[in-house]
Amino acid sequence: MAVGATQGDRVFSEVKRLCYAGLDEATLLREVTDRLRRAVPFEGYCAHAVDPVSGLISNAIPEQMGGEKEARLFLEHLYSAEDVNEYNYLVRSRRPVALLSETIGGRFERSLRYRELMEPLGYGYELRGVFTAGSQLWGAIDARREKGRPDFEAREVRLFRRVAPHLGAGLKAAVLRSQAPPEKDGDGAPGVLVLDQQGRVSHYTAAAERWLEELEDPDSYARWHEGRGPSAWREGKGLPVPLWTVMSALTRALKPETEQDKASIPRICVRARSGRWLTLQASLSEPHANGSSETVIVMEPPGPKEMLWLNAASYGLTARERAVVELVMRGFSTAQISSTLYISKYTVQEHLCSAFDKVGVRDRQALVKRLFFDNIYPTLLGEF
Repeated sequence: MAVGATQGDRVFSEVKRLCYAGLDEATLLREVTDRLRRAVPFEGYCAHAVDPVSGLISNAIPEQMGGEKEARLFLEHLYSAEDVNEYNYLVRSRRPVALLSETIGGRFERSLRYRELMEPLGYGYELRGVFTAGSQLWGAIDARREKGRPDFEAREVRLFRRVAPHLGAGLKAAVLRSQAPPEKDGDGAPGVLVLDQQGRVSHYTAAAERWLEELEDPDSYARWHEGRGPSAWREGKGLPVPLWTVMSALTRALKPETEQDKASIPRICVRARSGRWLTLQASLSEPHANGSSETVIVMEPPGPKEMLWLNAASYGLTARERAVVELVMRGFSTAQISSTLYISKYTVQEHLCSAFDKVGVRDRQALVKRLFFDNIYPTLLGEF
């Protein structure tokens, strides 16, 4: 059923209001998807929040997308295999919404995602959308219809396209508003989780257990885990989505297919249920006698540089503006910044003025306070 003009306009107005209503990212994704589904019917979906630092999925809101096996396959394919309509490709091509059927010309066998994930679950059509602010990816959605249903129509695609920039702005604002609470005494200790070749937990530290409890969200993950309760990871029955994401990124980093893969680091920043930020990084252990290795994931609060990057991205600073701001944070003068970045002093001032406007300050001191002390320093107090 196509979207009627009146109905589509009404849904768009509701979604736009939600995007600027001050909701956190998980609530925003759920509420927006619910509104869109009323106008554009689909049986299954997964809406994602994306970490702007690494470009990796940090949160997943799924429905009717299978269980743990399918979730893991999805993430492995997303970061470890070539397929059509990849999120970053859609961002680069400035194409916020794409239909799988159009991209592959109706030849569904060309899509690995269709063969191994969609078809076994009974899905025949997919609409994929990305939510950006500027050139940065903040979220995405995969909406799917069962076989026997009609494909998504042009007017339905247009509704998703109209919504996309507003949802990107809403997700970006959710990160900008979030303030990680100060760490309690001892709460900043890194946690270590070790997984065997089958992805089962072999051992973990006490700090890792606490961080995993922070990452688990029964409302979001229960559907991936087929109704299993919290802490299913202890029994090897499931891991929070961010851990699968960073493991998939490790696979791609170790078997790079592009120059971007070669330079990538399997590291992701994700906001836990308490509101605090957490960094996950994956690596392989030393090989055992039989040649096998285990996956080691370190979980800890992000350092000042990562939080600075995140805050700068939230305010929409460009790559060159962030480079200038980083040097300002280190106390560099205009002349030193000019020499370091090989740009003129006039260009340095242009980038600084642009950063001032975006952050809403008038000078360097206020800029440092807004980006560093207001958002990062409170989270470091527990370390002293």
